[in-house]
Amino acid sequence: MATHNLSAERMRLLRRVLKDARLEGYITVSVVEQRYLSGIDLSSGEAVFLITPKQAYCITKKLIVSKMAPARNFLKTEDVPFGTMLAGALAKAKKLGLKRVAFDPDQVDYQTGEMLAKARCVRAEGLVGEMRKAKYPDEIAKLRKACKIAFDAFTEVKPNIKTGMTEEDVRILMALALHKRGADSVPFNIVCFGENTADAHHTPSKTRKLKKGEAVLMDFGCFYEGYTSDMTRSWWHGTPAPAEYTKIWNIVDAARNAGVKALRGGVTAGEIDKAARDVIEAAGYGKEFIHTTGHGIGLIVHDAPILRAGSAAVVPENAVVTVEPGIYFAGKWGIRLEDSFLVTKTGSKKLTQK
Repeated sequence: MATHNLSAERMRLLRRVLKDARLEGYITVSVVEQRYLSGIDLSSGEAVFLITPKQAYCITKKLIVSKMAPARNFLKTEDVPFGTMLAGALAKAKKLGLKRVAFDPDQVDYQTGEMLAKARCVRAEGLVGEMRKAKYPDEIAKLRKACKIAFDAFTEVKPNIKTGMTEEDVRILMALALHKRGADSVPFNIVCFGENTADAHHTPSKTRKLKKGEAVLMDFGCFYEGYTSDMTRSWWHGTPAPAEYTKIWNIVDAARNAGVKALRGGVTAGEIDKAARDVIEAAGYGKEFIHTTGHGIGLIVHDAPILRAGSAAVVPENAVVTVEPGIYFAGKWGIRLEDSFLVTKTGSKKLTQK
């Protein structure tokens, strides 16, 4: 099915959601939600969408009207004077006689939220967010491609990492390899050597050079046609790994495998986190596992569902999530292993591979 037809299907589903929730309209200024519902990549401030159970409207400026043409069969575009798009959407809702118009407070800034509340719009968290958890075929294809780009780039870069290179040198190598393979942008590209591998979200240094016989951690991904990838690799550089490093690496790998084994459509995010965390805690390193087990990926890097302890959020079939346990010893080294997976009815399929 063509991409624009799948966007139209997502828009139809939202209109059904609104009807079932007894809402007469939904206003969104979120470029992520707009991309999801229209298939068109908009920048912040370029449009406001008003969706009703019967019709969807894009309120925008004249400059953007032609950009919305691919969605014209399911999204009616109306232009208003520059700077009045939100007011224009509210005026449109009033003209249509809509009473219960909703917005998601998590998807607006304070000023916009105040304006919508003043207009007596109602709060409705997660209407589109819940829809976005399970991916459509067009989204899965783009996520699969983004993950392949990341995996193939790493396969090229790792053999070229040499003693004496800086973290920044390796970061640049990875960025070039990602772009060469078709990445549209590189949202994060973490390279850590030695003690820096214990910093989960370290910023690569222009002066820290790689020494023979120390830990390396790389966490990277790219955007491809609006959708992201995410993977992490950890290894020992230049000499055989010390016994302690190998021991911890194997524990983290076992935790990753346990999390993946628990992953299937219909389980809760908390169950997946527990499966991975139990392995690390049983080995005596629970306090050194300092973050969640994983997260959804899609139009943003850290998306729902978040695989955190105790979460009752259900991971649906066709969600795409990371599994990324880690153990970190401050001032020494850390290990994180991460792959991205398409959730199926009975398990999952790894996307960060050839």
